[in-house]
Amino acid sequence: MQDSFGRRVHALRISVTDRCNMRCSYCVSGDLLKLKPAGHLLSLDEIETVVRASMRLGFDSFRFTGGEPLVREGVLELIGRVAALEGVQRLSLSTNGSLLHKHLPALAAAGVRSLNISLDTLDPGRFRAITRGGELAPVLDGIEAAAADGRFRVKLNVVMLRGFNDDEIADLAALTLTRALSVRFIEYMPFGAWQRGEGIADVNPVISVDEARTRLRSNFPLDQDVGGPGGDGPATYVKICGARGFVGFISPVLAPFCERCNRLRLTADGEIKSCLLTDDRSRLRDWMRSPVFSFSELVSRIREAVVAKPEKHNYSRNFDMSTVGG
Repeated sequence: MQDSFGRRVHALRISVTDRCNMRCSYCVSGDLLKLKPAGHLLSLDEIETVVRASMRLGFDSFRFTGGEPLVREGVLELIGRVAALEGVQRLSLSTNGSLLHKHLPALAAAGVRSLNISLDTLDPGRFRAITRGGELAPVLDGIEAAAADGRFRVKLNVVMLRGFNDDEIADLAALTLTRALSVRFIEYMPFGAWQRGEGIADVNPVISVDEARTRLRSNFPLDQDVGGPGGDGPATYVKICGARGFVGFISPVLAPFCERCNRLRLTADGEIKSCLLTDDRSRLRDWMRSPVFSFSELVSRIREAVVAKPEKHNYSRNFDMSTVGG
């Protein structure tokens, strides 16, 4: 369906858990991670009910995220059930990649065809630092396996941080030379730790996609007249001449793409958000568990969330990404 500004909203990003086996600095600040009791999270049946209701409004694209979605018991069965619903066009998974290698066959069987994998550095020490103890090797194994599998569209998401990984832009982009995958450079969004003055770096960590593109151009000849790997996401793409894959750029801070936003978000504890960076949300969980719940009213509440999507976001927010589903 269309929102108040004529945008077709048909994608739902679903956080199936707030749990994660990593603690990435730009996602959660220090000891501020406050996991919700398990009973406060939507059940898998409740998530499926929200999916079914959204499909009544023309939603056909669903991305499962977290936390780390693969730590949620039963998530593969949920994805398979959603895949079986008539009208589903695209199923995707966002993951840190650490558990990916052993789950690839089951993900393919469940219907997932697109994988977004976080990879902010190729240096094991830096990886341990930004993830607070994570190991890089299993992530790289998962990426290699997914890229070689052939059943998945693989996109690697790199959050650019000045003073941390900005010297790795060329090395990360070079992963596309021999692999059929996309590496996407994303501007760090200034909220959470940095917004509170607890910054990851002593200087403004935001690196513009224009700067990243310039750095890339100084290392490789680029073909800029490319359509990218497909999909309707916010990235713009170039290709290193002769490469198998694509290099993408996502600019939520300095060149927002709000006019093309096509999604709602469902948080793990059952809140519908019409925009990542807004405080407005529709709280579904307690109502869905009450005697007055009705499926038709759920459809209406999702419709209201679409209509309520703001024209633009306010990106300077004092909360952590971990609270809204990655």
